[in-house]
Amino acid sequence: MDYVSKLGTLTPPQKMNQLIIDNFGQNFDVKKPKVIIVGLCGGQGGGKTKLSKILCKNIPNSAIIEERSYFKIMTSQRKLSYEIEPLFDEIGGYSKDRKLLMVELSNPSSYDYEKLYQNLKSLKEGKDISVRIFSEDKGNYTGEEVTIKTTETFLIILEGYFLFRDKNVRDLIDLKIYVEIDDDIRLSRLLLNENKFLNNDSLAIKNFFMIYKNYIKTSYEQYIEPTKHEARIILPNYTVRDDEVIDGDETFESLVLMLKSIVKKRNSDYKDKAHPSNK
Repeated sequence: MDYVSKLGTLTPPQKMNQLIIDNFGQNFDVKKPKVIIVGLCGGQGGGKTKLSKILCKNIPNSAIIEERSYFKIMTSQRKLSYEIEPLFDEIGGYSKDRKLLMVELSNPSSYDYEKLYQNLKSLKEGKDISVRIFSEDKGNYTGEEVTIKTTETFLIILEGYFLFRDKNVRDLIDLKIYVEIDDDIRLSRLLLNENKFLNNDSLAIKNFFMIYKNYIKTSYEQYIEPTKHEARIILPNYTVRDDEVIDGDETFESLVLMLKSIVKKRNSDYKDKAHPSNK
């Protein structure tokens, strides 16, 4: 029986275990950098942010880096390039700047992947980094920074839309996970989140759907979904529903346990390497 056929006979939790063991075991090599990077990629409204927070909460010595922390603030020139688009008129209290932000967040060129690459590379080299905090609600940076110390952090949970497109960034990710959620669920989540800016105004909601169709959905189909093949693990929507991870879900618990064991072994390996007399 070949490998793919063998996986097909396993239950989802067993398959998760086997995929991690088969594809991530090489990362136990003590010659490799101490910091492990797990990449969570997928479309907007897919539950990546929620999932990354729950993983971080459950796995010691972990930290989150968000792709949005490398978002390039729009210049006036970029804003002007959209002004011929009738979707960006002020409609029902849905501001032009908010709609421009929704479009830019769906554009891979809006992110500084060179800076992200350099930061990840520094972590792999054992150097601390500082990451700015971006607020999607405010559409700007908060002025706060989070410092990630490699003496305290062994697992980085990197989450974003376009992480697997940039080869330099992709090559630094040790375990790639694609969060696959039904399009209708993603759309409903986006609408619920965006409603604070739509104020239940019918014209504004209609405008949102037009932006979703013309920009967000198009971006997903063109830039995000095609990178799914880069992932070692596809995390389907039976694990993440309605922005909540199901309590007791065996697949999710399997992922947490495996990541915990990987972090523990990596930490132990490096302690042994630093103090060989302990062996």
